Amino acid sequence: MNNEIYVSVMGFAGADAVLIEREGNKPYSYFRLGSTSWRGGGDSREPVTQWFTIKTFGELARHCSSSIVKGTPVLVRGRLESETYQTKDDPSQSRTDQVIRADAVGVELGRGTVTYSRTPLMAEESAAF
Repeated sequence: MNNEIYVSVMGFAGADAVLIEREGNKPYSYFRLGSTSWRGGGDSREPVTQWFTIKTFGELARHCSSSIVKGTPVLVRGRLESETYQTKDDPSQSRTDQVIRADAVGVELGRGTVTYSRTPLMAEESAAF
């Protein structure tokens, strides 16, 4: 039994998706996603924003890098993880980042429209159909 946490998050891209391609490795992309909820009630109601780093791999990474720009409303589904790293300014300080290793990313159509463009199937994928 795997004890993994899968989540779905709706929010806005905080920056353009960045594609990383290294020889011998699958391409991956990442972008920051902010999701704001409202806490409290009445006059004390205030927005609280949670930030996540979204990581994608393979063809999904390529599609994200050409489709996700700062401000894009997106829906993300994937495995929630945390990563700890040392800050560049002070290596004695460490930070923890909430990361979603996404297996699905889509534009939230309640906030706008998109034009879909299908990519050609890779040879291995087309052989399966």
